[in-house]
Amino acid sequence: MNKNLGTVAAAAFLAVVLALYMCTFQVRFTEVAIKKTWGHPDKDAITEPGLYFKWPAPIQSVVVYDKRTRILEDRTEETRTVDGKNLLLTTFTLWRIADPSRFHTNFPAGVEEGEKKLRTTIVTQKHAVVGKREFGEFVSTNPEERKLREIEAEMQEAVTRAAREQYGVEVVGFGIKKLGLPQSVTTAIFESMKSHEQAKAARYTAEGEARAADILAGAKAAEDRIMAAARQKAAELEAEAQRVVSEYYREFDRHPELRIFLDKLRTVAEALRQRTTLILDTTQAPWDVFDEGARRQVVEPTDVAAPRAGAAPGKTD
Repeated sequence: MNKNLGTVAAAAFLAVVLALYMCTFQVRFTEVAIKKTWGHPDKDAITEPGLYFKWPAPIQSVVVYDKRTRILEDRTEETRTVDGKNLLLTTFTLWRIADPSRFHTNFPAGVEEGEKKLRTTIVTQKHAVVGKREFGEFVSTNPEERKLREIEAEMQEAVTRAAREQYGVEVVGFGIKKLGLPQSVTTAIFESMKSHEQAKAARYTAEGEARAADILAGAKAAEDRIMAAARQKAAELEAEAQRVVSEYYREFDRHPELRIFLDKLRTVAEALRQRTTLILDTTQAPWDVFDEGARRQVVEPTDVAAPRAGAAPGKTD
Protein backbone atom coordinates (compact mmCIF):
# COMPACT_ATOMS: atom_id res chain seq x y z
CA MET A 1 0.00 0.00 0.00
CA ASN A 2 2.80 2.43 0.89
CA LYS A 3 4.56 1.51 -2.31
CA ASN A 4 1.49 2.33 -4.34
CA LEU A 5 1.06 5.60 -2.47
CA GLY A 6 4.62 6.64 -3.28
CA THR A 7 4.11 5.81 -6.91
CA VAL A 8 0.94 7.83 -7.07
CA ALA A 9 2.62 10.79 -5.32
CA ALA A 10 5.55 10.68 -7.72
CA ALA A 11 3.23 10.46 -10.67
CA ALA A 12 1.19 13.36 -9.35
CA PHE A 13 4.35 15.42 -8.83
CA LEU A 14 5.54 14.68 -12.35
CA ALA A 15 2.14 15.58 -13.70
CA VAL A 16 2.21 18.91 -11.86
CA VAL A 17 5.73 19.63 -13.10
CA LEU A 18 4.75 18.70 -16.62
CA ALA A 19 1.63 20.84 -16.39
CA LEU A 20 3.68 23.80 -15.09
CA TYR A 21 6.21 23.29 -17.89
CA MET A 22 3.47 23.21 -20.49
CA CYS A 23 1.48 26.08 -19.00
CA THR A 24 4.22 28.53 -17.94
CA PHE A 25 7.09 30.31 -19.61
CA GLN A 26 9.78 32.74 -18.44
CA VAL A 27 10.78 36.05 -20.00
CA ARG A 28 14.25 37.33 -19.12
CA PHE A 29 15.11 41.03 -18.89
CA THR A 30 17.01 40.81 -22.21
CA GLU A 31 14.03 39.28 -24.03
CA VAL A 32 10.59 40.03 -25.41
CA ALA A 33 7.95 37.38 -26.02
CA ILE A 34 4.88 36.90 -28.20
CA LYS A 35 2.07 34.60 -27.17
CA LYS A 36 0.38 32.82 -30.08
CA THR A 37 -3.13 31.38 -29.81
CA TRP A 38 -3.95 28.75 -32.40
CA GLY A 39 -1.02 30.05 -34.42
CA HIS A 40 -2.09 33.71 -34.38
CA PRO A 41 0.25 36.10 -32.51
CA ASP A 42 -1.17 38.46 -29.94
CA LYS A 43 -1.14 42.12 -30.81
CA ASP A 44 0.75 43.11 -27.67
CA ALA A 45 4.15 41.62 -26.87
CA ILE A 46 5.40 40.78 -23.40
CA THR A 47 8.31 43.10 -22.65
CA GLU A 48 8.61 42.84 -18.85
CA PRO A 49 10.69 40.02 -17.33
CA GLY A 50 8.94 37.41 -15.20
CA LEU A 51 7.01 34.13 -15.14
CA TYR A 52 3.86 33.93 -17.27
CA PHE A 53 1.10 31.40 -17.86
CA LYS A 54 -0.27 30.05 -21.12
CA TRP A 55 -2.46 27.26 -22.37
CA PRO A 56 -0.55 24.17 -23.36
CA ALA A 57 0.20 23.43 -27.00
CA PRO A 58 -1.32 23.35 -29.46
CA ILE A 59 -3.67 25.92 -27.98
CA GLN A 60 -0.96 28.50 -27.23
CA SER A 61 2.76 28.78 -27.98
CA VAL A 62 5.43 31.40 -27.25
CA VAL A 63 8.06 33.00 -29.49
CA VAL A 64 10.95 34.70 -27.67
CA TYR A 65 13.30 37.31 -29.20
CA ASP A 66 16.46 38.86 -27.84
CA LYS A 67 15.80 42.60 -27.54
CA ARG A 68 19.44 43.61 -27.21
CA THR A 69 21.10 45.72 -29.91
CA ARG A 70 22.64 43.78 -32.78
CA ILE A 71 25.26 44.87 -35.31
CA LEU A 72 24.92 44.20 -39.02
CA GLU A 73 27.69 44.87 -41.53
CA ASP A 74 26.78 44.82 -45.18
CA ARG A 75 29.01 43.35 -47.86
CA THR A 76 31.60 45.48 -49.65
CA GLU A 77 30.55 46.17 -53.21
CA GLU A 78 30.93 48.79 -55.89
CA THR A 79 28.51 51.71 -55.83
CA ARG A 80 28.26 54.27 -58.64
CA THR A 81 27.98 58.00 -58.01
CA VAL A 82 25.87 60.40 -60.04
CA ASP A 83 28.93 61.50 -62.06
CA GLY A 84 29.72 57.94 -63.11
CA LYS A 85 32.55 56.99 -60.72
CA ASN A 86 32.61 53.78 -58.68
CA LEU A 87 33.22 53.51 -54.93
CA LEU A 88 33.77 50.60 -52.57
CA LEU A 89 31.47 51.35 -49.66
CA THR A 90 30.84 49.28 -46.52
CA THR A 91 28.36 50.34 -43.82
CA PHE A 92 27.44 49.06 -40.37
CA THR A 93 24.02 49.17 -38.72
CA LEU A 94 23.05 48.86 -35.06
CA TRP A 95 19.50 47.55 -34.76
CA ARG A 96 17.07 45.88 -32.41
CA ILE A 97 13.54 44.49 -32.53
CA ALA A 98 11.18 47.33 -31.55
CA ASP A 99 7.84 45.75 -32.57
CA PRO A 100 8.02 41.97 -31.96
CA SER A 101 4.53 41.32 -33.34
CA ARG A 102 5.23 42.99 -36.66
CA PHE A 103 8.68 41.43 -36.83
CA HIS A 104 7.23 37.96 -36.27
CA THR A 105 4.48 38.54 -38.82
CA ASN A 106 7.06 39.49 -41.47
CA PHE A 107 9.69 36.94 -40.50
CA PRO A 108 8.08 33.87 -38.95
CA ALA A 109 11.18 31.81 -39.75
CA GLY A 110 13.27 33.73 -37.23
CA VAL A 111 15.83 36.48 -36.75
CA GLU A 112 18.12 35.26 -39.54
CA GLU A 113 15.39 35.84 -42.11
CA GLY A 114 14.75 39.34 -40.76
CA GLU A 115 18.46 40.17 -40.75
CA LYS A 116 18.78 39.02 -44.37
CA LYS A 117 15.87 41.24 -45.39
CA LEU A 118 17.28 44.17 -43.43
CA ARG A 119 20.63 43.73 -45.19
CA THR A 120 18.90 43.91 -48.55
CA THR A 121 17.12 47.12 -47.51
CA ILE A 122 20.40 48.68 -46.35
CA VAL A 123 22.14 47.87 -49.65
CA THR A 124 19.21 49.27 -51.63
CA GLN A 125 19.13 52.53 -49.69
CA LYS A 126 22.91 52.82 -49.88
CA HIS A 127 22.87 52.59 -53.67
CA ALA A 128 20.00 55.07 -53.83
CA VAL A 129 21.77 57.69 -51.71
CA VAL A 130 25.18 57.29 -53.34
CA GLY A 131 23.58 57.46 -56.76
CA LYS A 132 22.46 61.03 -56.00
CA ARG A 133 25.86 62.21 -54.82
CA GLU A 134 28.97 63.32 -56.69
CA PHE A 135 32.35 61.65 -56.26
CA GLY A 136 33.90 64.78 -54.75
CA GLU A 137 31.49 64.56 -51.82
CA PHE A 138 33.22 61.31 -50.81
CA VAL A 139 36.84 61.87 -51.90
CA SER A 140 38.31 65.35 -52.29
CA THR A 141 41.39 67.32 -51.28
CA ASN A 142 39.09 70.18 -50.29
CA PRO A 143 37.55 69.51 -46.84
CA GLU A 144 34.61 71.76 -47.65
CA GLU A 145 33.55 69.48 -50.52
CA ARG A 146 33.49 66.28 -48.45
CA LYS A 147 30.06 65.48 -46.98
CA LEU A 148 30.44 62.03 -45.44
CA ARG A 149 28.55 62.91 -42.25
CA GLU A 150 25.65 64.32 -44.26
CA ILE A 151 25.58 61.21 -46.46
CA GLU A 152 25.64 58.93 -43.42
CA ALA A 153 22.71 60.81 -41.89
CA GLU A 154 20.71 60.54 -45.13
CA MET A 155 21.35 56.80 -45.37
CA GLN A 156 20.41 56.26 -41.74
CA GLU A 157 17.17 58.18 -42.14
CA ALA A 158 16.17 56.14 -45.19
CA VAL A 159 17.07 52.78 -43.58
CA THR A 160 15.40 53.71 -40.26
CA ARG A 161 12.13 54.68 -41.94
CA ALA A 162 11.97 51.52 -44.07
CA ALA A 163 12.99 49.18 -41.23
CA ARG A 164 10.44 50.49 -38.72
CA GLU A 165 7.50 50.73 -41.13
CA GLN A 166 8.04 47.38 -42.82
CA TYR A 167 9.79 45.13 -40.30
CA GLY A 168 9.23 46.52 -36.80
CA VAL A 169 12.99 47.09 -36.44
CA GLU A 170 14.55 50.15 -34.80
CA VAL A 171 17.89 51.39 -36.17
CA VAL A 172 19.83 52.92 -33.28
CA GLY A 173 23.09 53.57 -35.13
CA PHE A 174 24.46 53.73 -38.64
CA GLY A 175 27.76 54.68 -40.24
CA ILE A 176 30.23 54.22 -43.07
CA LYS A 177 32.86 51.71 -41.97
CA LYS A 178 35.01 51.55 -45.09
CA LEU A 179 35.42 53.73 -48.14
CA GLY A 180 37.67 52.70 -50.99
CA LEU A 181 38.24 52.86 -54.73
CA PRO A 182 38.21 49.96 -57.20
CA GLN A 183 41.57 49.17 -58.71
CA SER A 184 40.19 49.78 -62.19
CA VAL A 185 39.41 53.42 -61.50
CA THR A 186 42.01 54.34 -58.89
CA THR A 187 44.64 55.40 -61.42
CA ALA A 188 42.18 57.44 -63.49
CA ILE A 189 40.84 59.21 -60.42
CA PHE A 190 44.28 60.02 -59.11
CA GLU A 191 45.29 61.34 -62.53
CA SER A 192 42.18 63.51 -62.56
CA MET A 193 42.96 64.80 -59.08
CA LYS A 194 46.57 65.39 -60.13
CA SER A 195 45.45 67.37 -63.19
CA HIS A 196 43.09 69.38 -61.02
CA GLU A 197 45.84 70.20 -58.55
CA GLN A 198 48.25 71.05 -61.37
CA ALA A 199 45.66 73.44 -62.80
CA LYS A 200 45.35 75.07 -59.41
CA ALA A 201 49.14 75.29 -59.16
CA ALA A 202 49.33 76.87 -62.60
CA ARG A 203 46.67 79.39 -61.60
CA TYR A 204 48.53 80.23 -58.41
CA THR A 205 51.77 80.55 -60.40
CA ALA A 206 50.13 82.92 -62.88
CA GLU A 207 48.71 84.98 -60.04
CA GLY A 208 52.14 85.05 -58.41
CA GLU A 209 53.83 86.12 -61.62
CA ALA A 210 51.25 88.87 -62.13
CA ARG A 211 51.80 90.02 -58.59
CA ALA A 212 55.56 89.92 -59.10
CA ALA A 213 55.19 91.98 -62.28
CA ASP A 214 53.17 94.56 -60.35
CA ILE A 215 55.82 94.67 -57.63
CA LEU A 216 58.62 95.02 -60.20
CA ALA A 217 56.74 97.76 -62.00
CA GLY A 218 56.23 99.60 -58.73
CA ALA A 219 59.90 99.13 -57.85
CA LYS A 220 60.96 100.39 -61.31
CA ALA A 221 58.77 103.46 -60.93
CA ALA A 222 60.23 104.11 -57.48
CA GLU A 223 63.73 103.58 -58.91
CA ASP A 224 63.04 106.09 -61.68
CA ARG A 225 61.80 108.64 -59.17
CA ILE A 226 64.81 108.10 -56.93
CA MET A 227 67.26 108.25 -59.86
CA ALA A 228 65.63 111.43 -61.17
CA ALA A 229 65.95 113.01 -57.73
CA ALA A 230 69.55 111.74 -57.47
CA ARG A 231 70.43 113.13 -60.92
CA GLN A 232 68.90 116.47 -60.00
CA LYS A 233 70.86 116.50 -56.76
CA ALA A 234 74.04 115.49 -58.60
CA ALA A 235 73.50 118.29 -61.11
CA GLU A 236 73.07 120.76 -58.27
CA LEU A 237 76.24 119.48 -56.60
CA GLU A 238 78.11 119.57 -59.90
CA ALA A 239 76.99 123.14 -60.48
CA GLU A 240 78.11 124.07 -56.98
CA ALA A 241 81.44 122.31 -57.59
CA GLN A 242 81.89 124.19 -60.86
CA ARG A 243 81.25 127.42 -59.03
CA VAL A 244 83.81 126.55 -56.39
CA VAL A 245 86.31 125.40 -59.00
CA SER A 246 85.78 128.65 -60.91
CA GLU A 247 86.65 130.55 -57.77
CA TYR A 248 89.79 128.44 -57.39
CA TYR A 249 90.71 129.08 -61.02
CA ARG A 250 90.25 132.80 -60.51
CA GLU A 251 92.49 132.54 -57.46
CA PHE A 252 95.04 130.58 -59.51
CA ASP A 253 94.91 133.28 -62.17
CA ARG A 254 95.82 135.83 -59.52
CA HIS A 255 98.68 133.59 -58.22
CA PRO A 256 100.05 131.50 -61.12
CA GLU A 257 103.09 130.55 -59.03
CA LEU A 258 100.81 128.68 -56.55
CA ARG A 259 99.17 126.73 -59.37
CA ILE A 260 102.53 125.75 -60.82
CA PHE A 261 103.73 124.77 -57.35
CA LEU A 262 100.71 122.55 -56.72
CA ASP A 263 101.21 120.84 -60.09
CA LYS A 264 104.79 120.12 -59.10
CA LEU A 265 103.70 118.68 -55.76
CA ARG A 266 101.19 116.39 -57.50
CA THR A 267 103.90 115.19 -59.89
CA VAL A 268 106.29 114.51 -57.01
CA ALA A 269 103.56 112.60 -55.10
CA GLU A 270 102.92 110.40 -58.13
CA ALA A 271 106.64 109.72 -58.55
CA LEU A 272 107.12 108.88 -54.87
CA ARG A 273 104.03 106.68 -54.46
CA GLN A 274 106.27 103.74 -53.50
CA ARG A 275 109.46 103.76 -51.44
CA THR A 276 112.16 105.22 -53.68
CA THR A 277 115.64 106.61 -53.23
CA LEU A 278 116.31 109.59 -55.49
CA ILE A 279 119.25 111.87 -56.14
CA LEU A 280 117.70 115.10 -57.36
CA ASP A 281 118.73 118.41 -58.77
CA THR A 282 116.58 120.85 -56.83
CA THR A 283 117.20 123.52 -59.41
CA GLN A 284 115.12 121.59 -61.96
CA ALA A 285 111.34 121.33 -61.99
CA PRO A 286 109.51 119.71 -60.44
CA TRP A 287 112.13 118.92 -57.83
CA ASP A 288 112.71 122.58 -57.12
CA VAL A 289 109.81 122.26 -54.68
CA PHE A 290 112.42 121.04 -52.24
CA ASP A 291 114.33 124.27 -52.58
CA GLU A 292 113.50 126.53 -49.68
CA GLY A 293 114.06 129.65 -51.70
CA ALA A 294 111.67 128.50 -54.39
CA ARG A 295 109.02 127.69 -51.80
CA ARG A 296 109.43 131.09 -50.22
CA GLN A 297 109.08 132.68 -53.62
CA VAL A 298 105.71 130.98 -54.01
CA VAL A 299 104.54 131.87 -50.53
CA GLU A 300 105.81 135.46 -50.70
CA PRO A 301 105.72 136.46 -54.38
CA THR A 302 107.49 139.69 -55.34
CA ASP A 303 104.75 141.89 -56.74
CA VAL A 304 107.01 145.03 -56.82
CA ALA A 305 110.47 145.08 -58.37
CA ALA A 306 113.39 145.73 -55.88
CA PRO A 307 115.06 149.23 -56.18
CA ARG A 308 118.36 149.34 -58.00
CA ALA A 309 121.57 150.05 -56.11
CA GLY A 310 122.31 153.72 -55.78
CA ALA A 311 118.81 154.87 -56.43
CA ALA A 312 117.40 157.52 -54.21
CA PRO A 313 115.11 156.36 -51.47
CA GLY A 314 111.46 156.67 -52.31
CA LYS A 315 112.11 156.74 -56.05
CA THR A 316 111.84 154.02 -58.56
CA ASP A 317 112.34 153.66 -62.27
